[in-house]
Amino acid sequence: HRDLHLSIRRQRQMCIRDSFMVYGVANKVRLGIDVIKEVSMIKVLCGELVNEVMYACLQLHGGTGYMTGTDIERLTRDARAQSIGGGATEVMLEEVAKRM
Repeated sequence: HRDLHLSIRRQRQMCIRDSFMVYGVANKVRLGIDVIKEVSMIKVLCGELVNEVMYACLQLHGGTGYMTGTDIERLTRDARAQSIGGGATEVMLEEVAKRM
């Protein structure tokens, strides 16, 4: 159980870290600052994080997580689409590189 608790705490810390980044960028938007580079970075980080968290949840649920119609199956599938939907990771990283 110790490893499970450590994994959950680590993932929670990463979620909190990324939320601070999102709020910081939202404040820049409020101030009228161009944030294309930062938004692209957030898209990459959060897209990777959601997939990592959902993979851990899938592992935790075992075979049940692969059963069609379960919440964990749908959430895992939706998480994958999240990292693709707004632009593939490679596209987002190209945006970041152009603005460095």
